Amino acid sequence: MISQTVLRTSLWLALGSWVGSWAFFAFVVSRIAFQVLPSDIAGDLAGDLLAILHFVGAGAAFVVAAAGVGLGRRGIVIGLPVVLGILCLASEIFLSPAVAAVRPSTLGALNTEATQQSFTLLHRISLGGFMLIHFASILLVWLEARLDTRDIRSS
Repeated sequence: MISQTVLRTSLWLALGSWVGSWAFFAFVVSRIAFQVLPSDIAGDLAGDLLAILHFVGAGAAFVVAAAGVGLGRRGIVIGLPVVLGILCLASEIFLSPAVAAVRPSTLGALNTEATQQSFTLLHRISLGGFMLIHFASILLVWLEARLDTRDIRSS
């Protein structure tokens, strides 16, 4: 049987790296990339980094859920990371390719008003999904911290 210390450490390492990497991307990397690089190159860089973040986020989410189960937790602290992990994968598998297909730098001369509108809509959905997942993962940090505090007080 895996010890409580190993489970808690796995949970917090996964959760911390997930939340931290997404925050660093959102508030540092993407802002700097779009300030110093041409927008097409910055967009390509952001898309490539986002793919990594989606897969790492999904992996971290599933580790958090599995460690939570091992710690005897139930309810939202198990369901929320599973849902967020699935959303990360769905965003990368379905939404990111759709955004990339209508990105103005991808289309070049074939870029039209209609494709620009499609890009804008898909990009907004992608950004909204990213922020939803990120804020929900921050909520998960709070929920897990409350549970750890309760567990420490009761032992």
